[in-house]
Amino acid sequence: MVDSRDNYTPGWKFNEWEMKGIPLRVEIGPRDLANNSAVLVRRDTGKKSTVETSKILETTKTLVSEIQDNLWQLASQRLKEQTVSVMSYQELKVALDKGGFVKAPWCGSLDCEVKVKDETGADIRLLPFDEKPDPNASCAVCGKAATQLAYFARAY
Repeated sequence: MVDSRDNYTPGWKFNEWEMKGIPLRVEIGPRDLANNSAVLVRRDTGKKSTVETSKILETTKTLVSEIQDNLWQLASQRLKEQTVSVMSYQELKVALDKGGFVKAPWCGSLDCEVKVKDETGADIRLLPFDEKPDPNASCAVCGKAATQLAYFARAY
């Protein structure tokens, strides 16, 4: 998309598109046209690179793939850092106060989910298909036998 609006400064437009999540900005000004080049700016790192116009498509495809991989790695790392495993209700409440996701064994009872929601403001965000609780684990909320793992978090 070309942003040809004259009533906004380039900085305002750059910020607007970044806030919308555009992964790669292509800047082409009068000097760039004279030099048959363009400036590519990555949203994830802010790194700028000058590219010949004949190589824009090829370079863009490569950069978008790199940006996707980088954002995925950053998100995966942040998820690991923001997820805490607990075994008791007291640990669950303390961990929720710190933010992030709290992984806990759960019995599957709606009563336990409601208790967590009422007392902490958090609810279940994920019930993973591929993760099972330890066979001897008990529900972090009520102490009954756990049938699954639940990821609790507050909505902001």
